[in-house]
Amino acid sequence: MIIFLILTALICLPGIRISSPGSFNSDYISINQTTAVNGIFTLLVFWSHVSTYIKLDTGLDTPYSAFKSYMLQAVVVPFLFYSGYGMAQSIGKKGKAYVKQIPKNRFLKVLLHFDIAVVLYLIVNFAFGKTFPLRRILLSLVAYKEVGNSNWYIFAVLGLYVITFAAFMLSGKNHILGVALTTVFSVGFVLIQMLLKRDTWCYDTVILFSVGMIFSAAKPLLEKIITRHDLLYLGAVAVTAAAYIFFYIKRGGGIEFYSMWAILFMALIVLFTMKVKIGNPVLKFFGSHVFSIYILQRIPMIIFSRLGLASANKYAFVVICFAVTVILAVIFDRFTEKLDAVLFEKRIKKSA
Repeated sequence: MIIFLILTALICLPGIRISSPGSFNSDYISINQTTAVNGIFTLLVFWSHVSTYIKLDTGLDTPYSAFKSYMLQAVVVPFLFYSGYGMAQSIGKKGKAYVKQIPKNRFLKVLLHFDIAVVLYLIVNFAFGKTFPLRRILLSLVAYKEVGNSNWYIFAVLGLYVITFAAFMLSGKNHILGVALTTVFSVGFVLIQMLLKRDTWCYDTVILFSVGMIFSAAKPLLEKIITRHDLLYLGAVAVTAAAYIFFYIKRGGGIEFYSMWAILFMALIVLFTMKVKIGNPVLKFFGSHVFSIYILQRIPMIIFSRLGLASANKYAFVVICFAVTVILAVIFDRFTEKLDAVLFEKRIKKSA
């Protein structure tokens, strides 16, 4: 598997631009840049998931196993952070009109796309003779349970959309209060899942969505301080790195330590992109198809593992699953784009 990790690193190299001394990457948090970063982590998520279907039992697998153990849930951290940042930016620009459309244009759209994928998983499982209780199927349609698919992230996102809608409707025109309420409600969302004894990966990175919103509000001040001089930037990197190491060592001590480690991991990515610009057509492609690649990738994994390819030739299994996933993602996105044009075509105008 280390071969695929090296390939990912090589894919990242074209298009890299390092800012000269005294200057910074002004579009480090732009759509193009965040899409590129998401593209990297989309690949990392795929390698992480596909590795659970094969045996990592060779010398070439050991370094990847160590990397995977180190990363854990950090592979989804940018998705949550950038999503929270982007939503806060949109609310700030479009106001209450945008907030009012969250249930339809965010929640229902994601749920519809997800449920289409769930139906595909049910068909695949049925084809191989596997069925599920009706209760589990119904819960899978709201992403609380799974039927072979990845579900926890979508459940978290749907919950965060509800939280954001409630928070900003309650906050009126007070944007900062909306961010604060989103953060408080998100913590409550985490605590509820802990009380329900859900797996820790279902909630241990959820707070990154709110952190993205907080960063959106604090961005002008932080940029003013950090980008004033290279020494200030390096100081910020040093302090963040030291805190990151501390919480990495402590991350097994509880949700508070793990979440802080995840936050600091993202902080290092933000600081890195402030100086280093990344991006190329390949990363843009994967970053533009995050949802479909994430939600569909287990379909070929299930099919080809059931057909015996995972045990027969694990490298062929990984390559074929990857190729089929990309094809499925492109077809899925084209179909859902046409569906969205019919169901969610109303544009949001900036509120007065």
